[in-house]
Amino acid sequence: MNNIAGWCFRLAVLYALFGMVMGEIMALSGDHSQMPVHAHINVLGWVSLALFGLFYKSYPASTEGRLPLIQFVLFNLGIVIQAFAVSQILMDNTAMGPVAGIGSGLLILSMAIFTFLAYKHTKA
Repeated sequence: MNNIAGWCFRLAVLYALFGMVMGEIMALSGDHSQMPVHAHINVLGWVSLALFGLFYKSYPASTEGRLPLIQFVLFNLGIVIQAFAVSQILMDNTAMGPVAGIGSGLLILSMAIFTFLAYKHTKA
């Protein structure tokens, strides 16, 4: 995926828009029970993906091979799975706890891959 930086930014702005709309809906309804989901979407989806995009753009060699694509896919799957599961948990569907754990695991694995790429491509 030679334009992974672009894909990171494309999805980052979609997460930002979704998070903002979600925040506005909570404000208008007065129901802020989904605030943790809203925060995760904004921080993970908007901020983290935008930072990944900046890194991939700044270090073009880091985009070579399959690892950056795997990192990108795992991260986005993790966000969606975790956000859905946490939303369900906040609505008292506690059976979704293991699903939230799967989403979190994907996010952690993705960040571990990104950590490897960052260290590999920013050597002094």
